[in-house]
Amino acid sequence: MEIPEKLKLEYLLALDNHIETVGKDNKEVTMKKIFEITKEIADLGFGEEDILAIAKDEDLYLKYEKWRDEKN
Repeated sequence: MEIPEKLKLEYLLALDNHIETVGKDNKEVTMKKIFEITKEIADLGFGEEDILAIAKDEDLYLKYEKWRDEKN
């Protein structure tokens, strides 16, 4: 079983939003979203290594950029 691609893309989006966000209150909101998605992934039975692999997957980043452009 693999982490669903949509969940991977949402995780990357949450990370990007956190990086781009300014202000303590806003950072707390974006961090909460990252934790929620991380929990969803963990609830599916995946671990830390699986989650770290998302951020290291270059092919996924290309898909993510396209997905983010289409979403906006």
